[in-house]
Amino acid sequence: QCESKSDVERIVEAVKFPPLGKRGLAGERWNSWGLGEGSTLAERVRVSNENSIVAVIIENQAGIDNLSEILSVDEIDFVFVAPTDLSSNMGYPGDIRHPEVIAKIEAIGERIREANKSAGMLALSVQDYSYWRKRGFQVMCCVAHTMFIDGAKGIMEGISNYENSHTD
Repeated sequence: QCESKSDVERIVEAVKFPPLGKRGLAGERWNSWGLGEGSTLAERVRVSNENSIVAVIIENQAGIDNLSEILSVDEIDFVFVAPTDLSSNMGYPGDIRHPEVIAKIEAIGERIREANKSAGMLALSVQDYSYWRKRGFQVMCCVAHTMFIDGAKGIMEGISNYENSHTD
């Protein structure tokens, strides 16, 4: 949950190594146990800082009110809009397709893109995916349980169709 520029700055500090952030160098996993790109620790830090992704989540009106200052942080790569929390914050708990929620998300997405950042959104269906992609959202998040449920329904429908059409 990101509500201010200071929230973003703390996130950047956690993700980036000095001089961009405050992430510690201890531990070997982040640099492939010394086998990562670059011959020196300084080179691996530079490559990691260049390739790490910083994302924040906008979930409420406070984040929207401070969106300009949030977007002013250069290190942000993308901003994800959390429609379920936002819908609740707007007084429509869970109604992520309420017209006012949709309008608010579209406006947020436009502001994100105008700041030359990528906009992220939740896609619970192919229809959601295509709707938001058409509106310029580049980072789409699918929920595992939705994919599992849709996959299970498809399999069960196929099994039922087979069983109903065969009289072995």
